[in-house]
Amino acid sequence: MSALEPGLLARTLLAPLELLFRAGVRARNAWLDRPSHVTRAPVPVVSIGNLVVGGTGKTPLVAWLSRKLAAEGHVPAIVSRGYGGTAGLGPLVAASGGGPRLDARAAGDEPLLLARMVPRAIVVVGSDRIEGAATAASLGATVVILDDGFQHRRLARDLDVVLLDGGKPFANRRMLPAGPLREPPKALRRAGVVVLTRLDAGDRAEAAIAAVRRTGFSGPVVRAGHEVTGFVGRDGTAVPAPKRVVAFCGIGDPERFRSDLAARGVAILGFHAYRDHHVLSAPEIRALADEARRHGVPLATTQKDLVRLEPAGLRPWGDAVVLALAIEAVVHDERALLDAVRRAVAPRR
Repeated sequence: MSALEPGLLARTLLAPLELLFRAGVRARNAWLDRPSHVTRAPVPVVSIGNLVVGGTGKTPLVAWLSRKLAAEGHVPAIVSRGYGGTAGLGPLVAASGGGPRLDARAAGDEPLLLARMVPRAIVVVGSDRIEGAATAASLGATVVILDDGFQHRRLARDLDVVLLDGGKPFANRRMLPAGPLREPPKALRRAGVVVLTRLDAGDRAEAAIAAVRRTGFSGPVVRAGHEVTGFVGRDGTAVPAPKRVVAFCGIGDPERFRSDLAARGVAILGFHAYRDHHVLSAPEIRALADEARRHGVPLATTQKDLVRLEPAGLRPWGDAVVLALAIEAVVHDERALLDAVRRAVAPRR
């Protein structure tokens, strides 16, 4: 059971709230099923989203797809809510095709990281995705990638790509707050492609694929994973891999970060997991720096956590060395996904 899944007693107590949440989701979806209640953007829209709260490897896949589209001559724009930033409704332009223009306090950590990972992409943040897509188009975007967009249905999309954990696609199958599901599994019928993440190339994922098919989804099911590409320093440049570290992170699945470090042969002398998108306080920073100093080792974190450290809060780190584990998405069934995306972004007639 993950940290996001409550225990049996808690699920029982939360069952009435789950029923209310489920009813609200059903009513909202019925309202948005009417074409008059959605708005079409000036350019094609591909949504990358999921059914559960917590991490499913969405950010690396958004970066991967943005690079693929740019390589094929498109001008991709990533439109994101900018969680943790100050954009509000927006739209706020975090990048216009030349790297980041804002810091994480304004843009949010994931949009800033994406602007760094894909310098050629336009990145627009704000909770009003319709205005965000219109702004992206006005800046020259030829396709919008809607980050975490499966439930944000007011903006019409040409393709919905939904990510699920290949090992536990629907977790405990309970909806919020009794479980991590934002929608029931049958919502996958709205999707065009399902991507099963966190899989090795040789993992056929028969059980997960069968679970997806039982929802009524009949489209392509694509297997994907990620690879560790090394370590980077605060400035984003590659650095040698450390042998021992004190690690910390504020992401949806901290255990994945721990296992990635261990798989690289890095000894973890201390591990500190915070809630997703957590902004470290000065006392927390000093405590981490002191622990690393006592052991005589660097601190290791994720790329998403690293961008939150800049530019504020650097002084409490003192002389502590902070490194980030760099990862990239790997799509094992690349052709099936790209073919679906190409059909979706083809010129409209």
